[in-house]
Parts: sequence; C-alpha cells; structure tokens
Amino acid sequence: MAASLLRRDKRATAAHLKADLTRTDNSSGLRQLQELLDAVLNPEKPAADTDALDWCKCLIAGGEGFEEFCKTVHSYDNATLCGLVWTANFVAYRCRTCGISPCMSLCAECFNNGDHTSHDFNMFRSQAGGACDCGDSNVMRDSGFCRRHQLGTGENVPSIPRDLLLMSEMVLPRFILCIIQYLRDGYIEPDTSVERDLQKVLQQLEPQITFLEELTKMGGAMRTVLTKILTNQQTYKELSMGQEENLYAKKNYDMYLSALKNSGLVSVEEKTQGAAADIAVGAEGGAGAMVLLGTTGPGSPDESSKEEDQDGGQFVGQRKRVKLSSSTKDPYIIDSLKHKCFLEELLFWTIKFEFPQKMVTFLLNMLPDQDYKITFTKTFVQHYAFIMKTLMKSHESDTMSNRIVHISVQLFSNEELARHMTEECQLLDIMVTVLLYMMESCLIKSELQDEENNRHVVVNCSEALLKNNTYWPLVSDFINILSHQSVAKKFLEDHSLLMLWMSFVSFFQGMNLNKRELNEHVEFESQTYYAAFAAELEACAQPMWGLLTHCKVKETQEYTKTVVRYCLETLQIWFDAIGFIDEPAPNQVTFHLPLHRYYAMFLSRAVKCQGLDLDSLLPDQEMLMKIMVHPLQIQACLSEIHSNMWVRNGLQIKGQAMTYVQSHFCNSMIDPDIYLLQVCASRLDPDYFISSVFERFKVVDLLTMASQHQNAVLDSEQERPMLEGALTFLVILTSLRIHLGMTDDEILRSEMVSQLCMNDRTHSALLDLIPENPNPKSGIVPGSCSFEDVLSSVSDFKAPVFEPGGSMQQGMYTPKGKRIVLKKMFKQTMV
Repeated sequence: MAASLLRRDKRATAAHLKADLTRTDNSSGLRQLQELLDAVLNPEKPAADTDALDWCKCLIAGGEGFEEFCKTVHSYDNATLCGLVWTANFVAYRCRTCGISPCMSLCAECFNNGDHTSHDFNMFRSQAGGACDCGDSNVMRDSGFCRRHQLGTGENVPSIPRDLLLMSEMVLPRFILCIIQYLRDGYIEPDTSVERDLQKVLQQLEPQITFLEELTKMGGAMRTVLTKILTNQQTYKELSMGQEENLYAKKNYDMYLSALKNSGLVSVEEKTQGAAADIAVGAEGGAGAMVLLGTTGPGSPDESSKEEDQDGGQFVGQRKRVKLSSSTKDPYIIDSLKHKCFLEELLFWTIKFEFPQKMVTFLLNMLPDQDYKITFTKTFVQHYAFIMKTLMKSHESDTMSNRIVHISVQLFSNEELARHMTEECQLLDIMVTVLLYMMESCLIKSELQDEENNRHVVVNCSEALLKNNTYWPLVSDFINILSHQSVAKKFLEDHSLLMLWMSFVSFFQGMNLNKRELNEHVEFESQTYYAAFAAELEACAQPMWGLLTHCKVKETQEYTKTVVRYCLETLQIWFDAIGFIDEPAPNQVTFHLPLHRYYAMFLSRAVKCQGLDLDSLLPDQEMLMKIMVHPLQIQACLSEIHSNMWVRNGLQIKGQAMTYVQSHFCNSMIDPDIYLLQVCASRLDPDYFISSVFERFKVVDLLTMASQHQNAVLDSEQERPMLEGALTFLVILTSLRIHLGMTDDEILRSEMVSQLCMNDRTHSALLDLIPENPNPKSGIVPGSCSFEDVLSSVSDFKAPVFEPGGSMQQGMYTPKGKRIVLKKMFKQTMV
C-alpha cells in the first residue's frame, strides 16, 4: 500500500488521506497514513533526503500548497506575545522606563509601533541573542506594548476550523520522533576512540529543524498543536521505545539509554563512594560543617580519597567532594535523567550536542505558548545539572555559554515563573548545589597562614573553569532569579540554603594567594589574578548586591540578621581551618575576602537602612580582632607594593593593587574592607588598633622619640613611603563616609562628580560607569527621578553637533561652570 502511495502525486495523496481521516470511520485513512509515514520517515534512510521533507509539507497542508497553508494558519494567530527570537549581533531596543526586568528587550518593529516618547531607552547590538518581550506583562509594563500586542487584541481572532490542523496532529509526532532517532544515532561519547563529528550530524538535520522553525512562525494555533505533541507523555511512550520486532528501533532506544547514563549530578560510582563516606562521617555537626565548607578535618575518612595534582612538578593541592544539600529534594539533580515526553528528550539532545543554534531558536520560538513555557522551564530546571556537566566538558564553552543564557534569560526574567519553579522544582536548591559541584572540580589546598596544617580549600585560579569564566552562565542565572523579591525572600528564609551558599562563597576566601619573593625575581608572572577578581565580582559580589536590594526596610531586619549570623559562623570555621591565632603570616597577601565583605555590607545595610543597633550585630572582642587582621594586611600590602617591596613578584602584583581600587571593583572590595576596619577601629581598644596599624605597616620604629632608629624589615628608601602609606590609611579611615551616614543622593552625587571631573560623559556612559540596576553603593536605579535630578544639578548638557566631515558628535554632560577649575586641577593631579 505504501509503495503505491509513494508513486502518486504528493498533493493529491495528501488531499485523499485528509478526506479519509475526516470521515466518521477513519480507520482506513489512519492505516494508510501510518504505512506511508513508516516509508517516508524511515530513520535508516539518510537524513538529508529532501523527498521526505516534501512529503511532510504536503501531508501537513492536506493537499493545499504549503505557502498558502502557512498564510491560512497564520490568519488564525491569536498570540498576544511577540516572542521574535534573534541571535548575536541583532540590533534590538531596551526601554528602562517600560521594563520591569533589566533583561527586557524589544525588536525594532514592536519598539517603533509602541509609545516610548520621552522614555529612557537605548538601541543595542545583542551579544548572546534574545527574544522580544512585547506583550509579556511579567517583564514589561502594559503601556509599552505595541499596537499589535496590546491586551485584548487576540480576542477578535476567529476560532480555527477543526480540520485545518488535523494532518499536522497526525504527522508531526512521527516527524519529531524521526529527528530524535537521528540524534540518537549520531551521538558518540567524547571519550570513545571513534571520531566525533557533531557538526556533520547537525548539518544533515538542518532542513528538518528549519522546518520546525517555520511551523512556529505560523502563530499561536500551530504552536498549540506542537505543544500538545511535545508534552504528550502517552504519545512519547508509544513511539519512542519502538516495536519489539523492530530491531533498528530497539537498538536506537538502547543507544539513547546508554547516553542517559551518568546524566545526573552524581554518577553511580560517586553515589556508592559518597554513601560509604557519609556512614563513616556519621552525624557529628562539626565534621559535617567542615565538609560542607570544603575543609578537611584531621584523620577524616575523606583523607583516603584525596588526589594530588601535579603541575610542572609542583604540588598544587588536594581536591575534595562537597557534601550535597540536605534540602535538595528533587531526585533529578542527583540521579540519571528520565524522560517522559518528546520535549524532555529533545532538550537532552540539544544539551548533548552543545546547544546548536537552530535547535535553540526552535525551542525559543515556542515560548509565546504559555503551557509550553511552563513545561519547558520545568524541563530546563530538571536538566540543570546536566547542562553544567556538559558545559565543563565543552571545547567551545564561550559559544555554549552564550546559548545557555540565550535560553535561560527568557525563562528566569519572569518573576512569576521563577517563583513557580522555586516552589515546585526547588530551583534555588538546584542552582546553589550545581554551582557548588562545579567549583568543587577545581579546589586546591589553601596555603594561607599555616601552610602545613591548613584544612581549608580554595578554587584554583589557573584552572580553565575560572580562566575561561565557564561558570558565568550559571552565576548569571542565579543573579537573575535573585533580582525577584519573592525568590530572594525564599532564599533568605531558607537557613540551610544560606549556609550552603556561605560554603560556596568560602571557596573564594583567600584564593590566589601572593607570596612575596625575597631573593630572585619570579621566572614566570602568573596572570591568574584576572580570573580571581572576575570570579569574586561575578560569583560572590553580584549575588550579594542582589540580596541587599531586598534588605532595605525594617520589615526585612530578620533576613539581614540571619545573613550576619551565618557570615560570622562561616568566618569562625574559616579561621579555625586556616589555623589562625592572632597574627597574619608574614610576606603573604590575598586580595580576596568575600566572607568579610558579605559581613561588612549586610552590617552596613542593617545599621543604615533598617535601624538595627551596631553592637547587637558584632561578635566578641577576640573575634573582632581576627576579622580586622586580613583587611588590614591588604591595606599595608598596598603600601608595600607602591614602595617596591614586591618588585621581585613582577608587574602582576601591581596589577592586583590597581584592580582592587579600580572603579568597577572598589565598591565590592576596598569599600567594604575600609568600612569593616572603621567598625573595628570604633569598637576595639584605640591603642591596640593604632599599634596594630603601625606594626602591620612596619613603621613602629619610625615613630619613637629616639634620635636614631634601626628598622630590621624596611630598607631606608622604603621607610618614608611606608610611613606615608600608614598615615594616608588613617586619613582614609577617618574621612571616608560611604557607609557612615552618607545618603543615597550624596553617594550618587559624589560618584557622578568624580566621573565628570575625569572626562565629559554621555548619558549611557554614566549609566555604565555608575553601576546600574541597582547602583551597588546606593540602591538607586539609574534612570530614576533621583538619578536625573542629581545629574542636572552637577552638570550641563552639550547638545550633539555635526562635524565638518558629516559625522555627528554625541551629546555630552560636562561639569557645571564653577567646577571647570576643579576639573583642570584633577587632571593636573592625575598627570
């Protein structure tokens, strides 16, 4: 029967089958269609066979021309969301006035058809790709919708005829199954000896995936059909496993099961080892806390499982498995994946093939269908650990990272959806646990303080994971969901999750340790400090600012007090792990103290915005002395570097000193350090504090009344710069007021004046230079009334001008007239 149908005209056959299927007794039509599809969509035939695709188009159109069919279906499009998907380098718009989420973006058509008069918007070139949010009230305000996607516009569209998409419902399940079977056949594990050419497989499937894209562009009616097919568990169960007598289908399904192995966060072997270790450790709270924080107790059962890494013959460190969160309830995060519908397996292969652009575009094109969006988001969360594992193995991690974010930003920018995933799928638990496991892969033994007895582990900044910012897409997702108040509150209320996050932050505490070279100049200057500063800013500081945004009123006092308590507990565990007593190890410095900075910033927020008493949040005097030591060591080290005491360490140490105080980093690094030292100075014995400062700067001998002195540590040419450094530090300590009473507007004004005194700036440049959404120092959202008021009070606007060559010079903001002299003086000082 199938052979005779194949010889007939495609459109005539499609029309005949559709007529049979619309009858009351359609059993004959169903049988003929299935036999035809068995022949046409035979996965043992080459994927590049265009005849099969032509058959599918004719069958779906039911005898019409395919283009006419597309137009007919599109006329019944009742979608109120745009959802246009674009890739890198596409020009799009972002309106801060209309946006609820900072990730909101619009295509040119929707932007031009909407009313954005006098709004704060910008046109930008997309880096990772995106999708138009017009019509989505969870991401942007209704007033910004274009005419086509305004609320209620879909109500006037007539209902679609029942038989128009009948053939689509019959043909597309088999078509999607055929794509999946080709993907199963084409995948080869990277550790096998067979040559792995994923691009060749994807290239052969490109026409089929392009066809799916075309279907999504027909509008809401066709997307509804695709959603039902992709999410129907019964259809998937019947088709995906194949018939028992079909040897090819059985072999194909076995290949899929093989690919599923170890797709969970923990492999079978690791689970067995982990269970044995858990039994050995027992339920002792202290030991559990140390394992959680990546520390190793003496004689612990994990000693036997440590692995020594060799790097050029030098001992690098010892790696440890991090204990899983006890609150991670979702078995998907731990066990191998199990799929129940086409959508789940399709996403699985999308990840396996490292997010091919065509497949990503198809999956995103379906997002305007709300049922699909919810199911797809659940599926994405279910595969989150698998995404991390694949990303870490990828040789094209930059490209893959961009495509992951291309998808995730469309899902997690929606607060209602993010909250739904947090409540139903444990999204926060999964994200934090996945980040922990990712960083666990590059932990080494810390050498800070007591090198021999140090039980703390830190990230190895020379690993590709950090050097290539491979963690970026996962951290970006975490920052995105913390921007939603309802999700951030869930996070702050979950104490076990907070403790788990503190353990993550502790992996960066003391990383990239610098040891002063005293004899010979280093042969090779390591550039790992780039990775270290980027990691602290992106993985630790940005989530911190996100949480602080939601701790600005008295009603959130408890959240702040909880974070402060866990910061102090984690710091105490860290002090114990590094073997710290009361003095820092000589000739060592690390610029990375994220635990100190978390404590400082939440302390500042509690006192400044929430009316809490400072003394109620401080530890005892002994702990306060410990907390003071390492931030003070950094300040002394800055003077040592500028005094050329670290000259044998090369230029990279100067690079670290400059980055630490640089404008993009200072609000997350030196500012919290100075505030913490100001708190210590106000609460510790004054004589103890001042003597500690001069001792750390090595200038105590210079301050005696003796006619002669002898400094055993400093050379004569280093004495004066170090003394100046100590006195300058005391001046900064007593004059810097960022966290000591300055209002938001005063901070913003000071920041803006500093930027304008260096150079005239465009409006967008000021928004970039004064960190946005929210301003990490003040919590002010740029573009707000306060931002514009301060800008107009300190600057004048120079309108754009056309130059003789025809090019246009942008409009610039310049300091007001009375500040011109200040600008000149500032430039002379810089010179």
